[in-house]
Amino acid sequence: MRKKKLLFIYNPHAGKGTMKNKLSDVIETYMKADYEVTVYATQREMEATEIVMESGRDYERVICSGGDGTLHEVTQGLMEMLPEERPVCGYIPTGTVNDFARGLKIPMRVKLAAKVSAHDKIKPVDIGMMNGSCFTYVCAFGAFTAVSYETSQVAKNVLGRTAYLLEGMAQLGNIKAYHAVIQTDSNTVEDDFIFGMVSNAKSIGGFSFFKNQKVSLNDGLFEGVFIRKPKTPSELQAVLNSFVKLEPNDQILGFHGQKFRINSEEEIPFTLDGENGGSFKQTEIWCCHKAINYVCG
Repeated sequence: MRKKKLLFIYNPHAGKGTMKNKLSDVIETYMKADYEVTVYATQREMEATEIVMESGRDYERVICSGGDGTLHEVTQGLMEMLPEERPVCGYIPTGTVNDFARGLKIPMRVKLAAKVSAHDKIKPVDIGMMNGSCFTYVCAFGAFTAVSYETSQVAKNVLGRTAYLLEGMAQLGNIKAYHAVIQTDSNTVEDDFIFGMVSNAKSIGGFSFFKNQKVSLNDGLFEGVFIRKPKTPSELQAVLNSFVKLEPNDQILGFHGQKFRINSEEEIPFTLDGENGGSFKQTEIWCCHKAINYVCG
């Protein structure tokens, strides 16, 4: 009887190199689940995408370990395949924040997450596209969005979330506003915005912008959050307070949609799952309904 084939891709530098000491236990977990395991340790950016594109269709399951950036690369590789060819995807989070893993109720401990990823509790999840590039759970622009990829890996490993907070504080004096027209299926707004985000997640960076019961990972809708430029210091303080206390604020707009269009007369730099996503004057973001099957907790 042919064993099931599993492709395991991990980032050896994520999370203080956590996986290096747990690799044997993880492989043993998959072997006990009757998988034949192939292992790749990534050495450079986009290598995970290339591996999945080249050989992902030869496996019943692709499991990755690392931060949200590693998951982003694997997801991108899967989205380059025909829908019927995409294997089930599992995830062992060893990064700094791991928002997506929390949404799928995946344990943060490596051994427990490995056991979950070998099981057959599968959930189809919506995947986002932005001007032809995919994202797993968030596409964003504006204040603090560059923090995740401008913060060094060494700082992330040593300081964890604190590294993001310190880098974000350093950017407080450089907040730039973008004049943009934002269109969804049922809304059109025009204003100066210091932040914009289209997401498919229960929380981003630990913050819940919508109540959990209003967010589904596979309803064909994304959640958009856009922050108008505060005109006074008190308005800026009110915006910051709303993040901390999760209170409503007139400066913060939130709505659901299957498609979002963001147009500006100047290029707006975006991030995709915390990675550099390029700069655009015209941006289209849309939802690919139930595009990938993920293993969940």
